[in-house]
Amino acid sequence: MTQECQTELGSLEGKTPESWLCVDCGANTAPGMSTRRELEKAIAALGDAWDNGDAGVTQSLTSQSEVYTVKDRVWQAAGMEPWGGCLCIGCLEKRLGRLLRPKDFKRNSPFNSPVIPGTPRLLKRRGVPRSVRRRAS
Repeated sequence: MTQECQTELGSLEGKTPESWLCVDCGANTAPGMSTRRELEKAIAALGDAWDNGDAGVTQSLTSQSEVYTVKDRVWQAAGMEPWGGCLCIGCLEKRLGRLLRPKDFKRNSPFNSPVIPGTPRLLKRRGVPRSVRRRAS
C-alpha cells in the first residue's frame, strides 16, 4: 500500500481493483488479496491506528496469484480500460491472440519484480529464470 493510500481514508477507487476475479473466466487472480470495498472497510475499522501507521491490512501473494501490470498498449490491445478489471494470463493471451512476452510487462512495476510470487505461467511470461520459478512454487 502506498503512503498516499495510507493517508486517505476515502475511496481507494483507481488504486486497487474492485475485484480480483478475471472478468472473462471468473478465476480469482489474487487469492489472499482484499477487494477494494473489503480494503476500505478494514482501513476504516483500524481508524487512528491506520492513520498513524501503527497497523495495516495483511495482503498476500502466492504461487497461485496472477497479479501483474502490462504496458498500456498491451492492455488496450486486449480491449481493456484502465482499472477496467482483472484478467488472468490465459484470458489476456486469448484476447491478444498470442502469448505474452517479457517486454509486454511494465519494467519498473513492483508487481513484476522477480521476487513477487505467481503462477508458473505468469513467471514464465515475465521471463523469470527457471531456477527462480522452481523455488517460488
